[in-house]
Amino acid sequence: MASWLIFFSIGLGFLIGYSSLLNRRLIRYNKYLTNGGLLILLFSMGAKIGMDDQVLSQISQIGFKAFLFALSAIVGSVLMVYIFFKNDSKSYKNDSFSSSESEGDEPAGHKDTIIIAVTVMAGLIIALLYLDMRYISIMNQISNYALIVLLFGVGIDIGLNKEMMSYLVKYGWNIMIFPVLIAIGSILGTVIIGYLIGFNFSEAAAVGAGFGWYSLSGIILSQMHSVELGSIAFLSNIFREFLTFLLLPFVVKRFGRAASIAPGGATAMDVTLPMIKKVGGEEMVVPALVSGMVLTTLVPILVPFFIKL
Repeated sequence: MASWLIFFSIGLGFLIGYSSLLNRRLIRYNKYLTNGGLLILLFSMGAKIGMDDQVLSQISQIGFKAFLFALSAIVGSVLMVYIFFKNDSKSYKNDSFSSSESEGDEPAGHKDTIIIAVTVMAGLIIALLYLDMRYISIMNQISNYALIVLLFGVGIDIGLNKEMMSYLVKYGWNIMIFPVLIAIGSILGTVIIGYLIGFNFSEAAAVGAGFGWYSLSGIILSQMHSVELGSIAFLSNIFREFLTFLLLPFVVKRFGRAASIAPGGATAMDVTLPMIKKVGGEEMVVPALVSGMVLTTLVPILVPFFIKL
């Protein structure tokens, strides 16, 4: 799929959402649009893996490479935040970022993760049983249309989310340093490890630019590059979320509370937010929300940008 079509779909959705051209009823239906497109894409992604004998034969290698990418993205982002805030006398011990309206008060569920895994597995199993490479062009067509629908819906969601702008106004633009550092660290980490295991710059950077949003980054790379790289990105970002829960207490103990936002990447605004609040403290909630929002917005922009370099 042409990268201009990706940007056009997101941009059109953003303009519609930001301009409030949709009434409340249509806004409620947008989640069905994005969820439906996402499920179709995930199913087709699983099917493409099942139809591709080369990918299937390398699945264990793909999993190991994905794990290395995930770990390097976390290490890179944590080190960037740690280095930047190492000599910060405030160390985020004040109340400048505290929030009584935290979205992290309730534990985040993993229902969406389970649905995503089941959908991919369903596509994989059906392809193994009933499909072969003769159907790949049909599957590509279906996934292309579904991707346009998904990105259009994502654009609407981004445009509707004026909460991030209100946070920026309230707390100042210096809060933006978090997603910038995390983005640079994630990409730098995956580029370094990618070089060592045989990936070129654009491939490794595109994987790192997923920032933990596995469902979208894997799909984009499957469409724009290859099923193998899309599978690596998908697994890498799943591993990143898992490793975040595992490593976060150690990260905060060794590198400070500011670094608590770094490992989760885009998931700092939802899935990993309760853990960030627990180990990093209440004052890290708003920076985590803003960072997660910004990184989520950057994924559909940076992934196609890097893979086209």
